Amino acid sequence: MKLKTMMMFKILTIWITVFLLGSLLFFPAGISKVWATEESGQTQMVTVTLDGKPLKQQGIQGKEGVLVPLELIRKGLKLPVKYDAKSKQYTIKRQNVIVQLQPTESGANATVNGSTQILPYEWKVIGDKPYVSVKVLTDHLGYTSSWNEESKTLNLVPHRMNDIKVSTRTINESIPEATIKVQYPQVSGLRSKEAEKKINTLLQSKADTFVKDALKEAKESQPSPNGSKYEYQANYTVTYNRNGVLSILEQTYAYTGGAHGNSVRDGLNFRLSDGKLLTLDELLRANPKYREIVDPAIKKKFEETEGYFGNFTTVGPNPSYYLKDDGVVIFFQLYEYVPYVNGFAEFYFPFTELLPAGANPFDFKD
Repeated sequence: MKLKTMMMFKILTIWITVFLLGSLLFFPAGISKVWATEESGQTQMVTVTLDGKPLKQQGIQGKEGVLVPLELIRKGLKLPVKYDAKSKQYTIKRQNVIVQLQPTESGANATVNGSTQILPYEWKVIGDKPYVSVKVLTDHLGYTSSWNEESKTLNLVPHRMNDIKVSTRTINESIPEATIKVQYPQVSGLRSKEAEKKINTLLQSKADTFVKDALKEAKESQPSPNGSKYEYQANYTVTYNRNGVLSILEQTYAYTGGAHGNSVRDGLNFRLSDGKLLTLDELLRANPKYREIVDPAIKKKFEETEGYFGNFTTVGPNPSYYLKDDGVVIFFQLYEYVPYVNGFAEFYFPFTELLPAGANPFDFKD
């Protein structure tokens, strides 16, 4: 079973650094000499194919997966890749998605359609050739990937993304007690302007409410024990944008003193034809008994996790989820079943495991 849980202390350490120092989430770090080089003879090369057809350019094995050269993205995938010497920033574009990469000593910070992504991507330069994690393609640019361990081959499959545009709006507030920065999405280009308005109204309302609540809390609360201002931040990632569905993972963060702040996630899965928010039950309607698959699998993974609090029985009637690749990620909030240091517990299930053969979760009749 292809089941994945993202609960790594390393990631959480980056999260804390991001939010407490404000360096990666909203303020890309300045760079001088920005990356380490490796001797090509010490690098494990990886064959990359596009829909099964080998590409001339090869990838390399990184610490957390395959890295592909920007040359492969430009020549092999035929996507525009531009470099701005002044900002030391690379820009990759596919359809209406623009990804900006700024290499640093700890990886490449990414901004997607104006939304600053939380974690950097693995980045290396070998000789004069820059490489970036293939996750840039699979996270943002409409590709899925599969790995063949025997042949050490990574296959990339491009998918047509929805013909819409997602742009970022920003709210900045500063008062004596707190600083607030919110990045939230707005969509355009939908066939139904009524659906477009419905989606945008909800997204803006959520952002406005977060700011309003943050201002109220900061003004009414006691000063931070260490004397620093309260910090409130929010941003988002588009995790799926095809088949007439848009999946957005929003995350808010609040630091009001103490050892660390607290983050909350919300998965928003819109049907673009009418702007409807889809529950997981509606998406997996072809298998009303999908909990009989996910519940024991999640319970097993939790029981294998150090520090598990216990008490998990079921994902319940309306589980939190977002779409990713060719399946869904069911997730839980911090502290819900595991300690804070474990981060957000996430479990990936492909549609092939959850639905009957031939069932299409995006073939809506109503």
